[in-house]
Amino acid sequence: MANKAKAVQKLRKPQSRLDGSARLKATAKAVGSKLEFETRALACHGKTVAEAIRKTDGPRYRLADLRYDMKAGRVALVTKGESLGKKPKPKADRPVAPKSGEHMPKATLDEFFQFLSCQLQIQSREHCDELPAKDKAAAALFPQVDTHVKPNLGNTERWVPYHTVLGVHELFLMEAVHSRKDWTEKQKFFAVFVFRAHCKRDLFTQAQLPLMLSKTFWKDPRKAFEAEGPMEMAIRAYRAKTKKPLLTNCFRIIPERILKDDDQNLVRSIVNRSARLMGLAEKSFEVVKNKKLSPKQKLTQISEMIQNTEGCGNTWAKMLTVCIDLAYPQEKILDADCDVGVGAAPPLQCLLEKSSTMPDRAALRELLKRVNSSSSASAKHFWTYLAEVEAAMGKKFKHLPLVVKQAKTKAHAMSAATLQVQLCEYRQFRHSWARNVFGLPDDETMRMEDTGGKPRPEDLLSRSKTQVLAELEHEGKQVKLSVAIKDFGSAKVAERVAMLMLQQLRSGTTEKDVVKFRDALARDYQHGADVKEESEAWKVCRAQLSHSNPLVSFEVKRKDGSKFPFQTTVRAAGHLLVAERIARLCWEKLNAGKSKDDVLKFRDALYASQSSTKKRKRE
Repeated sequence: MANKAKAVQKLRKPQSRLDGSARLKATAKAVGSKLEFETRALACHGKTVAEAIRKTDGPRYRLADLRYDMKAGRVALVTKGESLGKKPKPKADRPVAPKSGEHMPKATLDEFFQFLSCQLQIQSREHCDELPAKDKAAAALFPQVDTHVKPNLGNTERWVPYHTVLGVHELFLMEAVHSRKDWTEKQKFFAVFVFRAHCKRDLFTQAQLPLMLSKTFWKDPRKAFEAEGPMEMAIRAYRAKTKKPLLTNCFRIIPERILKDDDQNLVRSIVNRSARLMGLAEKSFEVVKNKKLSPKQKLTQISEMIQNTEGCGNTWAKMLTVCIDLAYPQEKILDADCDVGVGAAPPLQCLLEKSSTMPDRAALRELLKRVNSSSSASAKHFWTYLAEVEAAMGKKFKHLPLVVKQAKTKAHAMSAATLQVQLCEYRQFRHSWARNVFGLPDDETMRMEDTGGKPRPEDLLSRSKTQVLAELEHEGKQVKLSVAIKDFGSAKVAERVAMLMLQQLRSGTTEKDVVKFRDALARDYQHGADVKEESEAWKVCRAQLSHSNPLVSFEVKRKDGSKFPFQTTVRAAGHLLVAERIARLCWEKLNAGKSKDDVLKFRDALYASQSSTKKRKRE
């Protein structure tokens, strides 16, 4: 068993690191490849790994890009004693771009409206009878948009039409999930998350659906996605039989190395992600069905839960909230606000015509106002044309009520979700236009910056002897938050309070109310025994504030492979931070081998002790 454990540990190691000082060379395979790939591969020639991925004024070349080019054979490491050789020459007979050497026109709101009209025309052609755009400016742009879209139609799954619901994945969910009569509302909700873990239609219908038609699956959906469980076995069999891809081309996910076999490792990564999404689906469904919450509160809570889920970020939050919004149009969750995926951020700032320090969601709201209030000729044409396309769309899809509901847009009332998705499509079009017409690698005004993702709250903290400080840029200004260590009896608890304050601020709470939140926590908090600062429990045992009854939950895995859940609740503990502290103490005992029953008794004794302390304090 020990040897087996060591073998598993070896497999879990991340990809081998590339030596930053190692020299790179472009190979003959780079020549004639896609212009973007050829350009960046040739740019690597003679550089070290560190030099190649260093940020420059040109397109950002990431380590992931380098690994991708090395895997394709376009770039290679120069081995010890090997000469670099001459740099390959670019493909000589590559068609010359008709406007090579000219500057691209600046992206404008008018051009964006023209692009949207082109999107509608292609959508009508693909799903109804084509209705040509009548706006002359849109008609002039149409050949370029069509050239960009055509290679992305069909099985490539890359194009999203103006009405997101008619995208390949979204329409599939309408037909294969939401139209089912034998599933409950909640089962349909969960099925969406199952599909979104990979977004492959054949995989869902051939491998997963047969299991999902069983009552056994719905008794515990998460259990079905356990390692070596029924879903993993079904996906493995599907892969072995069909050899078809298991992930959509839209995903750029490199799975963690857990299993030695590549196919089995990919399948394991999918079921692991699916298991996490099942837990997320359960919590998200509760939020959607909570009639006491406003659309903004629902979006904020669901988005927070998604981004706090391992492996998920802004783009996942955007994708899943769009799915929920399409399934529940009456909730209007994304009408006025929406998470902004990384692909939408550059055109968002570009159309606002400023390098804004405004958070992306606030910037999206600002652009949405401008879009819906625009009275330009192209804007007027777009709204008239949209009504015509939606009329045809309503007739074609009258058998799918949720699709029809998306074809009832009021004039000058584009939703935040639609704007966000179309900004992504617009950025991709601009890059394609730059390559095909102007001979450029991309549209430099719409390059995605590699920010490394949103900083975690813990990365924004600093600690002195007396307080924990948090500083970040929020809505265009520097915000400084402080937590006095003496108010919470421990520097680690004070850090946790600072992290909660940052989460509140990011989710839309005002700075003034965040300070009130801190003071309320300090006023009622009673410090007690806690785990060591280096304990893993500090990372695991964190309350989910978006839950209707806030709790701290985690899963315990025994050496024999068995698992069970454990939780503490804020209601029973009497205080958010106490619920977390009790959970940490329980986590330590459970991971030391104590039985669940013993730890439950320990937890309940702490609950009772805390209740007695509060009672004596009141007396």
